Amino acid sequence: MKVTLEMIDELRSRVNVTYEEAKEALENNEGDIVKSIIALERKRKEGTESKTRKKEDFSKQANKTVNSFLSVRMVLKNEKMTLLNIPLVVAVISLIVAPWLVIPGIVLALIIGYKLRISSTNKTSDKIKKGLDKATKTVKESTEKIFENAKEEDPEENEEDEITIE
Repeated sequence: MKVTLEMIDELRSRVNVTYEEAKEALENNEGDIVKSIIALERKRKEGTESKTRKKEDFSKQANKTVNSFLSVRMVLKNEKMTLLNIPLVVAVISLIVAPWLVIPGIVLALIIGYKLRISSTNKTSDKIKKGLDKATKTVKESTEKIFENAKEEDPEENEEDEITIE
């Protein structure tokens, strides 16, 4: 059946669509206006459901991402007590905002015997844990060497470096 301008205008007056959409709907439904209206309403409903589904999927993904960020925790502890147990995101934000406070604090804690752990249920955190354990061990060994070297130095040798101004 041939689609006329009157048919397109009639369909457009009943359903808010463009001329192109109206013509296509009429051609697909052999010029039947009622079938075309039903097809256009279904199409509009599917589009609305798709948008709603996309919003729900985005919301679920965002919630999952936030929960995964919050599930990764930074823990500073020794054999006796836990000094710090916070989400890693908070630690990173603190590092960005106040690095002059966070870096010396963590280094001091490592020097006095605390261990830095990253804990999570994710498998990727295992690699982070191993790296931090290695870094903690290296910092501790380095500081021990520094203190041992300082103790081994002869005190008389240091006196020769004195400058006296009279």
